[in-house]
Amino acid sequence: MRFSQRIGARPLPKSGLEEASPDLRTQLWNFLHRIAFPEDARSYTRSLWTAKQIWNHLDLRTDKVPTHVFEMREFLSKYWFSCDWPEFYDLVEFIADLKDPNYASTPGKLYEHLNYILEAQGAAYRFIAEELAPLTNPVEVAEVTRAAESAIPAVASHIREALTLLPPSPDASPRNSVKESISAVEAALKHFSGDAGAALKEGLSAFETKYGSLHPALKAGLVKLYGYTSDEKGIRHALVDEAADVTVDDARFMLIVCSAFANYLVALSSARDATGVS
Repeated sequence: MRFSQRIGARPLPKSGLEEASPDLRTQLWNFLHRIAFPEDARSYTRSLWTAKQIWNHLDLRTDKVPTHVFEMREFLSKYWFSCDWPEFYDLVEFIADLKDPNYASTPGKLYEHLNYILEAQGAAYRFIAEELAPLTNPVEVAEVTRAAESAIPAVASHIREALTLLPPSPDASPRNSVKESISAVEAALKHFSGDAGAALKEGLSAFETKYGSLHPALKAGLVKLYGYTSDEKGIRHALVDEAADVTVDDARFMLIVCSAFANYLVALSSARDATGVS
């Protein structure tokens, strides 16, 4: 934060859910254009390869990629600073996913740096499990990240899919994101119960039998949340007829809560295994 911002003489940067501010574009460009198009002559082959990947991503002819690196950079910059916000974030994700060799051994550092820029510019998105998601609270981001990297593969898979179904993805579907989030909790319970067919209530009961009782209020809360996705007008019965109105905020909430609960089940099972408590 700059001096002028600390004393309130200048507002803090902000870029909302449906925008990508000029300052945000500039700061991300200053970082990512060096990754996309390294300036040293030894990296020309890498720059050319990257340009062809980007041109293909933008549905441009790869045989029309400019010969010189500075021309590649200039051509892309015109698109970068003029495209609409969904296309902009698509491109940011795409370039980050090209895995710059400088971050080959520490890929997390690349996304940390990108998140630092996003936070500094007041963007409404952060990278979680290499996907941009509409989450900015550090605690919430950490919880979802843990679930997306869960040691239970099915949990991680459902949480990652829930992330891909949130903005700024062009395929965003809050309804289906909620479905994936609750499926992550079910996956954790199926894992711990050993019953691949167990629904949430049955899975909770099996978990308690094996690892000890959950707090009654906690258990009741999860069952009620599950009711939101399975009752007569809930998500799973409204996938076709749109009976339930599901917003991005709903989906964000469910993603955070379900990630936290899946993480809690993993931690609780490990702790009780270690102490022999049941």
